[in-house]
Amino acid sequence: MAQALVSCLKISLRTFKLYPMKTTKRLRLLSLLGFLLLLAPFYDSCENRKNGFVKSYDEYDANGKLIEKTFLQNIYNVVVDDLSLNGFQIASFSIYGVQDLTFQEFKAEVYKAFKQEEWYKDLGMVISFLFDIIIVISFSLILLTFADKIRLFNNLALANTILIILTLLYIIFLESSFEHWRQIKWGYYAFIITNVFIFYYSKLALKRQNL
Repeated sequence: MAQALVSCLKISLRTFKLYPMKTTKRLRLLSLLGFLLLLAPFYDSCENRKNGFVKSYDEYDANGKLIEKTFLQNIYNVVVDDLSLNGFQIASFSIYGVQDLTFQEFKAEVYKAFKQEEWYKDLGMVISFLFDIIIVISFSLILLTFADKIRLFNNLALANTILIILTLLYIIFLESSFEHWRQIKWGYYAFIITNVFIFYYSKLALKRQNL
């Protein structure tokens, strides 16, 4: 009798869409966090590095003396890190790279890139396109938390997790500018972890929906 009442309660709650509410709020919060994390520092390409070291925030006065910074200033530099690229900046490379090209010119550039001997080390534009897709998916996840499409949400969360991990693996193993782990900034790791949580909780919500 008690089991029957519990089953009826679950059916009623699902009918009025109250049963997954807690999970929905969690997914909405995580999706919003994931999208905002794209503004965090992801990668330092070390274009201005000296002596093989990663860019520094050291500042000097007119006499060449190092300016001492407070603990909070150092924390701010690590968190904000204006010298590193965030997710939106990485994605923008592909837009700027093709906006003035015709389709034929774009095809010629792609063909030329793949004719190089170590073409796999120069796929920065492809990574940028992947970040374009990641941004679109991340924004779509926020919208889907307001709709009853948990299966689609779960599939997109999985796709986003796979794509961001693929970009990280490319940078580590193939990107020519990568030399040190310090180049991978905290935003990259935080975004991956957040997307893993999004996938995990959406998978739980999907299982509940199928009960």
